[in-house]
Amino acid sequence: MKMKDQNSILDALEKTGLRHKDKIAVKDPEAGYTWSELIVRSKRAGKCIAAAANGRIRFPAAILADKSADLLSAMTGVIYAGGFYAVINPEQPAKRIEKILETLSPEVMIAESKYQEKLLEAGYSGRIYDLELLFSEDKEDSDASSPEAQEETKSCPDAPGEAKAYPRASEKVMAGIRENLSRESPLYGIFTSGSTGNPKCVLVSHGAVIDFIGHFAELFDFRSDDVIASQAPFDFDVSIKDIFTAFFTGASLLLIPREYFSTAKTLMDYLCDNHATSLTWAVSALCIISGLHCFSYRVPDRLRRVMFSGEVMPVKQLNIWMDHVKNARFVNLYGPSEITCNCMYYEVKRSFATDGKLPLGKEFPGRTVLLLDEGGNVIHEKNQPGEICVMGESLALGYYGNPEETARHFVRFGPEGQRMYRTGDLAYYGDDGEMYFAGRKDFQIKHMGHRIELEEIERSIDSAEGVERCLSTFDQKKNRIYLYYKGEIDKKTLHRKAKELLPLYMVPNKFIHVKDFLLNKNGKTDRKALPTLEEVDESIRFKEQEMIK
Repeated sequence: MKMKDQNSILDALEKTGLRHKDKIAVKDPEAGYTWSELIVRSKRAGKCIAAAANGRIRFPAAILADKSADLLSAMTGVIYAGGFYAVINPEQPAKRIEKILETLSPEVMIAESKYQEKLLEAGYSGRIYDLELLFSEDKEDSDASSPEAQEETKSCPDAPGEAKAYPRASEKVMAGIRENLSRESPLYGIFTSGSTGNPKCVLVSHGAVIDFIGHFAELFDFRSDDVIASQAPFDFDVSIKDIFTAFFTGASLLLIPREYFSTAKTLMDYLCDNHATSLTWAVSALCIISGLHCFSYRVPDRLRRVMFSGEVMPVKQLNIWMDHVKNARFVNLYGPSEITCNCMYYEVKRSFATDGKLPLGKEFPGRTVLLLDEGGNVIHEKNQPGEICVMGESLALGYYGNPEETARHFVRFGPEGQRMYRTGDLAYYGDDGEMYFAGRKDFQIKHMGHRIELEEIERSIDSAEGVERCLSTFDQKKNRIYLYYKGEIDKKTLHRKAKELLPLYMVPNKFIHVKDFLLNKNGKTDRKALPTLEEVDESIRFKEQEMIK
C-alpha cells in the first residue's frame, strides 16, 4: 500500500501492527507496549471516547497528562473514536489552560487523576474522563448512539477506583466511524502563541501527516530497527515526526522524561542503554548535552541521524556533536506547525566556522517555498530579504475556530489561486545561492524551540497587579527575552507572578524596571529606545516604603 492510498493514520498503524506485532512500539521508564498491545489499548480507549462523543466524528478531545506510553495510547484512542486530539502540558499555568480550553471547547476532556484539580482551577466544569480508566478490558459493548448508552454515560462515576467502567461504543459504531475517516479528517491540534493574548490551535489533517511522513521517513531512511528517542513534549509539533514515523515504519519510540535533561548521566545512560538510533530534537535540547559536556561521560554510538529544528542551531554546539557522534547524519530542519512540521531541510556534510550560519537547504518533495517582498512579488535576487511562503502538500486545515486568522495567514497566490501559507519568517538567498533564515517579520520569536508572540507575554504580564505598562524584546544572538515594565511591583515579585501567568519557556530571562517609556515621532512607544531607558532604583524605593510603614 502506497502512502497516497491510505485514508487515515490508522491504516498505517494497523499495517505496522500486522508486520511487527510483538516488537516494542513505545517505551517510557515505567511501561512499554508492543505494536499489538498499543493497538488493543488504543481501541479500548477509542470505544470509551466514541461513547463519550455519542458516535460523532471530527470532534475535539483535550488530554491533560504527562508524556507517557499511556498518553500515546489515549491520543491514538481519540483517533479511533474519529476525533482529533490536543495535548495540554500539565506544566502550563492554569490561566493558559483556561484560554486553551476556551479556544478548543473540547467534546471530551481526558486527564490523569492527579491533574484533575488543575482543570478545576482553570475553570473547567465539564465531565472529566480519567486517563487510567480508558484502558479497562472490554466486558460488554454498548451502542453509543442508543439512549441507554447515553444515560449510562451521564451516570457513570468519574472517580478513579470506582467499580463501574466507562460505557463503550459498539463495534458497529466503531466501524461506521472508521468508514467516515478520510484524508481531510482532522488528526490533531497544536497550540501556538497568539498576538491577541489567546493561543491559536493549528489544525492538521490525516492526509497532511500521511504525505509529510511518507517523504520524511524515505528521505532519511527510517527503518523498523530504529529506536527513535523522543525528546519533545506531545503538545509540541516536533513530536509529530517521532510518533508517526514510528507508526509508518515500525520503529520503536523511546520516550524521554523532561527531568532526565537535568541529570547528564541519567540522560546519556538512558540513550545508550536503550540503543537509541535517531534524535529529532529541539535545538535547545541538543545544546544541553553539548553544553554540559555529556560526551565526556558517554557517547550514544548507535545514532544514525541527529536532526534539529525550532530555532537556529549554534554552529559551535553542532561542531561538538559532529566531533563526537561521527557516524550519524546531521540535518537542519525548517518549518512551522502550519505546514505540518517541516518544508525544508539541509543535510550538514561539512564543517562550518563557529560564526557561520547553516542554510535552510532544499524543499521537501511536494512543497514549493517562495520568498515574497512586501508587494507580493517573488524574490530571486541574492541578499534581499523576503517572507518565507509555502505552497503544496501538507498545509494545515487552518486555525480551529478562528476563521479570521486562518484567512489572514492562509491565502491564495498566483494565477491558479494556489493555497499558500505566509510564515512571517524572513530569509534571503546568500552569495552561494542557499536560502538563510533572517528572523521574524513581526514580533513573533523562536525561543527554546517554541514559537512565541511577544504580545502574548506583554498582555499576560500587563494583567498583573502593580504593572502599569510593559514591553518585551528578544535578543536573538543571546537567545534571551527581556521585559521592560513600569509600575509599583518589584522585579522579584513580578518574576514570581510571571511564572503563574506564563509557561516557563515564555517567562522573560530578565526584568528591567523603568521609570517611563519614550515615544517615537509617530506617537508610538519607541522600542528601539528601550535599552537606554532610566531604571528604577528598587533599593531606594524599598527604603521609602519602609519609612512610610
